[in-house]
Amino acid sequence: MSGKSNTGAKSLRTRRRRLLALPVLALLVVAVAATTAFARGGAVTWPTEAQETATSGVFSNLPFCGTKQITLGVHDGFGINAWSQESYAAVRSEAAKCSNVKQIVVVGGGSLEKSISDVNSMVAQGANAIVMIPDFGQAQLASIQAATAAGVKVVPWGADPGGTPGKDYVSYVDWSSPVAGTMWANWMVKLLDGKGNIVFLGGPAGNPVTSGQLKSIVKVFAKHPGMKLLTGKKTWPVTNWDPATAQKQMSALLAKYKKIDGIISDYGTDALAATRAMQAANRKLVPIGTLDANGLSCLYKKVHKSNPQFQLATISSRNWLGRVAARKAIAAAQGLPNKEPSTYELPFFENSVSGQDPVCVPSAAPDFYSSNKLTQATISKYGKPS
Repeated sequence: MSGKSNTGAKSLRTRRRRLLALPVLALLVVAVAATTAFARGGAVTWPTEAQETATSGVFSNLPFCGTKQITLGVHDGFGINAWSQESYAAVRSEAAKCSNVKQIVVVGGGSLEKSISDVNSMVAQGANAIVMIPDFGQAQLASIQAATAAGVKVVPWGADPGGTPGKDYVSYVDWSSPVAGTMWANWMVKLLDGKGNIVFLGGPAGNPVTSGQLKSIVKVFAKHPGMKLLTGKKTWPVTNWDPATAQKQMSALLAKYKKIDGIISDYGTDALAATRAMQAANRKLVPIGTLDANGLSCLYKKVHKSNPQFQLATISSRNWLGRVAARKAIAAAQGLPNKEPSTYELPFFENSVSGQDPVCVPSAAPDFYSSNKLTQATISKYGKPS
């Protein structure tokens, strides 16, 4: 769950500025044209906003399956929450489009040692390609390099392993995590008129996702002395992306601080857990910057009128990037080109302040993520190792 801030950052920012000047209809035209070109085998550089708003990585008839029989390893360093389930579902359902691709699916369970062993095991079982979320960052790089040296086409996504794309692995697919931190921080500054006490909830200690966001938040708040980050500039209350832990951490923060004006969290379901802690403590809900989560959006719909200070700004939970990673890994193993971008600067998916109303699906679970365009049937079929 991270992003690399430097890879193509300048070109992405330039493309972002140009796109923001286009009307929505033009974005959709660009999206359709790009999809058609890629389906015909042409080289496509996707405008990032067009990809996110128009397709969420969903394509049809892309030439990535090839003809060779191959084995694809699918791995998640944690794999223990709803976000991981949708990540598995995105990767596995995309790979399932290829009848010539066998899948080996493994979960790390939050253990660095097991995650390293899992990669080695997939190589030993004959994996030709591996799509993985290296949640332990550079600690997993050596095993990735070893797999690459053995001829396996590795595409890490969702957490930065370091190393060099094109050398240590095929490419690293992700959003720009630091950009997300900047967006949430700037949103909070504007909403609170540059003055407020903010808490930041993050994933496992040292995780590159949370680290990149925190650095950006600290940088933004440094320009606004009235913004106080109560939870620290280098570390954070560790949730391990587990809602029960997130609720306990938020309860402790509420007991410690009488005034909390805003919450930033790098996992929407953790943010939802934080609201439960606030309600249990009889505290009014405050603005939240996070990733989308159905339960959080439905809560907004339910309580905003009676609690108008509760505002919401979310970025796509981006599990759909697993589709991109799967296509890149399989295409590489088949010797086929793939010109989709690897790094994405994502816009807000929901922003209650600017008219991007939160998306509540009453029939779906609280930890369902609308932005990923995955059906519940797909999640049930592909959302766990089998």
